[in-house]
Amino acid sequence: MAEIWQSWENLFLYEVGGKMPPSLIAEKLERTERAITTQASRLSIRLTKTPPVRKWTQAELFLFGRFSVEEIAQATGRPIKAVRTKRNALARSGGLTMREWSNEELALLRRHKNAEVAEITGRTIEEVGDKRLQVNIERNGWDLSDPEREVA
Repeated sequence: MAEIWQSWENLFLYEVGGKMPPSLIAEKLERTERAITTQASRLSIRLTKTPPVRKWTQAELFLFGRFSVEEIAQATGRPIKAVRTKRNALARSGGLTMREWSNEELALLRRHKNAEVAEITGRTIEEVGDKRLQVNIERNGWDLSDPEREVA
């Protein structure tokens, strides 16, 4: 038999219905998610399916290009997937200036594949590939004389 809803439970549902996911409301009120969605429907309360997205602060954005994805996730308390998604969005928009390559990171290019270097350094595979190409061009002198250019 269904338990009768108390007035304080309805008030709580009104207050947090659009801000808190049904699973958390169910946990707080010690009811099932189905009971929460049913009562919300009766009271014409729109429930959110996911928790609200926390906006990135300027201080958090400052970390990109200076620290690895794992370090940013730990410092901000955000999931690694969220940090990677934001990093990729910043890179696509041109709003991300990547940190300079250290000598240790450049040495990794000689010993590891792109995916391994990306994982070790916290850089994207595309960035590692671009840097490897740049280093190879400079090492072989192709930046000064293009080997495919026709000699006249």
